[in-house]
Amino acid sequence: MAKINTVWGLDIGQCALKALKLADDGEEVQVEAFELIEHPAILSQPETDRPQLIRESLETFLARQSVAGSTIALAVPGQSSFTRFFKPPPVESRELPRIVQYEAAQQIPFPIDEVIWRWQAFEEEDSPDLEVGIFAMKRVDVAEMLSHLEDISLHADVVQIAPLALYNFMTFDEQLAPEGATLLADVGADKTDLVVADGARIWTRTIQIGGSNFTEALGRAFKLSFEKAEKLKRTAATSKYARQVFQAMRPVFADLVQEIQRSVGYYISLHRESKFTKLLGLGDGFRLPGLQKFLEQKLNVPVVRVDSYNHLAPGVGLNVPGFAEAVPSFGVAYGLAIQALRPTRVTTNLLPKEIARRRLWAKKVPWFAGAAAALLLSLAAPPYRAYMDRRALNDRGPMKRVESVRGKLLDWQREYAQYINAGRQEEQQITQYVDLFGYRNAWPEVQAMVADTIRSVTAAEDHRALQGLLERHAQAAADKARQDIRDQLLAMLTSERATPDVPEKLKQYAEATGETAEQQRRDIFQWFAEATSRDVQRMLARYVGETNEEERKRIRDRIKGIDRSERRVIFVKSLLSAYDPGIASSSGARGGFVVVLSGRTSLPKEQTIRLQGELRRQSHKIAADLGSISVVACEIPPPVEEAELSGAETEGAFRPDPFLPEEDMSRDMRFTVQWKVVVDNNGLKAP
Repeated sequence: MAKINTVWGLDIGQCALKALKLADDGEEVQVEAFELIEHPAILSQPETDRPQLIRESLETFLARQSVAGSTIALAVPGQSSFTRFFKPPPVESRELPRIVQYEAAQQIPFPIDEVIWRWQAFEEEDSPDLEVGIFAMKRVDVAEMLSHLEDISLHADVVQIAPLALYNFMTFDEQLAPEGATLLADVGADKTDLVVADGARIWTRTIQIGGSNFTEALGRAFKLSFEKAEKLKRTAATSKYARQVFQAMRPVFADLVQEIQRSVGYYISLHRESKFTKLLGLGDGFRLPGLQKFLEQKLNVPVVRVDSYNHLAPGVGLNVPGFAEAVPSFGVAYGLAIQALRPTRVTTNLLPKEIARRRLWAKKVPWFAGAAAALLLSLAAPPYRAYMDRRALNDRGPMKRVESVRGKLLDWQREYAQYINAGRQEEQQITQYVDLFGYRNAWPEVQAMVADTIRSVTAAEDHRALQGLLERHAQAAADKARQDIRDQLLAMLTSERATPDVPEKLKQYAEATGETAEQQRRDIFQWFAEATSRDVQRMLARYVGETNEEERKRIRDRIKGIDRSERRVIFVKSLLSAYDPGIASSSGARGGFVVVLSGRTSLPKEQTIRLQGELRRQSHKIAADLGSISVVACEIPPPVEEAELSGAETEGAFRPDPFLPEEDMSRDMRFTVQWKVVVDNNGLKAP
């Protein structure tokens, strides 16, 4: 039978002591007992002996319940604690504690040796983002809370901040909204704890507005003492003066909503992608009539008061109706107890290390006594062992059984080796079959990369439409038809739908003054024809394998005799770089391709350089999407005017443009783009 672990979660509030006992049998968590003991007076009232009232409530608790054999988890109030979250820079995990130590020293507004602080990293699945929470509290405040238990000989094993216990409750009990962020508001006697659960992200804040503020508002409105105003507040739902009571408390409602709105606004300013889709209400203060409806109207978020738990089962002998009535009051106690029983989102413990160390040593004392007894027994063990070994050697029966088992093991080992060898042969055969498909898609993907790269730079929708007009203009024979096409071109370039892809220079032409409409149309048409008449004249490619040094030397000797003015010929340059050994070793590939694209354009030199840069950027992206090839280098020499070329470099120069047959092409720019492409994994994509 599995061991049953039990935990008491103790929440010492300003109005009452809330204690919840949970038991875990390995399958489900059950509620075995609970206590809701109101203090004789609210602890925050003037002239109240706070330690004495807490002691009386704890003594009443011990008189009713037994804590023997149970772990005790204690809550400390959120308003006296310090909570801060930050995103560390991306570093190795072993460096994170040092960064957190530095951040804690900078953020905690008290001397570091006067506080107890812990930290925890929060990380979402499938996300590289990491957020670290720092939780701290003054040593004197923690010691004060622990002293209340020590006065009656109780010892806490877990000390947790109340808002963090609430976060553990709402995440473990699955009280979160299916999507978006969930805000929990625990309205206590003198404060309201706000807790945000947003994926793996947590955020907390304590508002100094609680049930006492509503009581004081009623006392001022109806001239009542605090005790009578408190009684009126608790019976407001059934009172015949419910409307007047609500009107008296309305200003406090407004202040509470304003503080919640400020908190929500601040959180969204830090995390703009977040959206709140649910508000959970907890605490006795949330029982106030009209509060739930008021919050829904003002915050425009569904508000749900927690009246039941999703993952707690009633234990044997539990007063189920009484516990169901008190459910909104036990959120903190639930979170405390479940942290000590099951894995939770927040695992920090503010129990001072010196206390935890002292208790650990106290638990080890019985083990020391047992170790001493074991040592004495071990002194007698060797002689006894030698005696038993001699008796065993005289008996050959066990040895025969051992030899039989050993023989079977050797047979199985040989049989296993046979299976492994057979499988290795099949694996080699499969590899040979797969290699037959190697490089099948390599060259088509190289061509696709080049074509898609050019298309991605020049395929804007407006450019295609304008190019179509140019083609129609070249085919038109009658002057009237050419004039109509020019009018369409001018209308398209000056319309509101002209996209940023249309050069600004065209709009400047359209708005020019001092020219006739015919001159404007002619200038715009001629300029755009020049700008879009990019002519890809040649694409050369060479396969590059693992060449040896002798082959590279032969190629270098071949170009030594070529005149220096001729060495800029694209074919010679591609031949030289094609056998550059750098490709064969890049990315561990065995070979690849060198692809040289040469062409001519009437764009100015600066725009041609920008065009080449865009070709470089797009080619890397497109090759990565294809999967079987990678662009390891993209070399782009500066463009050269046609008039500057000579010899073999002038091949194809000065030929008339089909759209502008009378234009002089001598000012066109010659450009070259050279890609070095490696074939990954023999051109075979992973299944």
